[in-house]
Amino acid sequence: MKTILTALALSLIVAAPAVAEVQPAPTPTVFEGWINFSGEEFQLIESENRYVAGTRRPCVSGALPRDEQRMAAATIGRQKVRVTGTAMEWSDDLPGDRYDYEGSNIRNECDGAFVILGTDIAVIQ
Repeated sequence: MKTILTALALSLIVAAPAVAEVQPAPTPTVFEGWINFSGEEFQLIESENRYVAGTRRPCVSGALPRDEQRMAAATIGRQKVRVTGTAMEWSDDLPGDRYDYEGSNIRNECDGAFVILGTDIAVIQ
C-alpha cells in the first residue's frame, strides 16, 4: 500500500503544471506638459508660463528610445505634448548617475523622485 501511495504521489508531482512567477507589466501612464529637450533626455514642465519664463523646475525628466527621442527633438519644440510611458523610481546609486533607456541616457536633470520611460509622444493641439 505504501508503494502505491508513493507512486501516486510521484505521478501527481510529475503531472503538475510548472508554475512560473510572472511579473505584471507596468501600467502605461500619460504625462502632459511643455517639453524641453536636453541631450538624450527631455523635461516636461507643467505650466506654459514657467516654460516661457525659462523656469524649468519643477519638472519631470524622461526619454524615449534613442531613434524616437532624436526624431522628437528634431521635430517637436516649444509645444505641449502628451507622453505615454511608465514611471521608474530614480536612484542616486545608478552607475554614472544615469540610466540607459533603449539607447537614450537619462540624467534626471529635474532631480525628481522618478523619471519617465516613454513609449509614445504626441503634440497636443
